[in-house]
Amino acid sequence: MNMAALIVVLGVGMLGFSPAVERTTLKNGSWLCVSPEAYDQAVAEVKKKRRGEEREAFKKQLLQDKLCMYADDELVEDIMAPWVQVIERQGDKVKVSFMVEFYKRVEYLHRRFSRINYTGWTSADNLTELAFVGR
Repeated sequence: MNMAALIVVLGVGMLGFSPAVERTTLKNGSWLCVSPEAYDQAVAEVKKKRRGEEREAFKKQLLQDKLCMYADDELVEDIMAPWVQVIERQGDKVKVSFMVEFYKRVEYLHRRFSRINYTGWTSADNLTELAFVGR
């Protein structure tokens, strides 16, 4: 009986010391860039662009130059657990890392998938806490 009580006490005690898991993700419409300076430049340029065609061309150019990428709703939706992890902080900017899994149907009941790990800088305001309903 004493052994069972000891196990329960140790188990409850260990729960108190377990690290909290951050459940954060990117907001839709966030920029992810190679440096904090590239992020500031991309955001400033996008604000100058008035028309949709100019903005889309600018997004494609930044992606082609491998400076920044735009996180749209589809990408944010596909972020896998443990979601977005903060690696480094510099003022109001954070370096984040996350993984996305892409599926491709090869034939009936067979799929091929690939996982890509993204790392880049964004504003700390672009991170949001995930809300889970129920358990």
